Amino acid sequence: MARWILLLTALVCLFAIPAAAENLSGNFLAQTVQTSKPHRDALTGLVRGRQGIPLWVLNMVRKDDYIGLASVEMPVDAKPMQLFYACQPKRCDQSAVRVLFSADGKHAVMRIQDQAEGEIFLGTPSEAEKTALARAPG
Repeated sequence: MARWILLLTALVCLFAIPAAAENLSGNFLAQTVQTSKPHRDALTGLVRGRQGIPLWVLNMVRKDDYIGLASVEMPVDAKPMQLFYACQPKRCDQSAVRVLFSADGKHAVMRIQDQAEGEIFLGTPSEAEKTALARAPG
């Protein structure tokens, strides 16, 4: 009986680790969107039904046919956020996005830079978020 209590206590402690303690750097957008419902929902909310954005961006929730760099933790207004960079294969200089998520993945803003469409912001980013979205990839 004591073993079961000890095992149960260990499991509770394991699952009680807060999500904020997760590393926000070194993740990839395609995998994050696949495995995290809050990230997927936030990204879907940004791009669903949008006109005037590149097709690859519109489809990025369902298809991972883009090039993505590992995420970078970016403090914005003293809150940890997660910045992703992605671009269209063979056209990274012409069509790229930066997506900034809150640590819990529930809030997202995006900056699209596209040769044909110009610069587009989705999600109404604050000035501090725009500054983070302007960060060069890498």
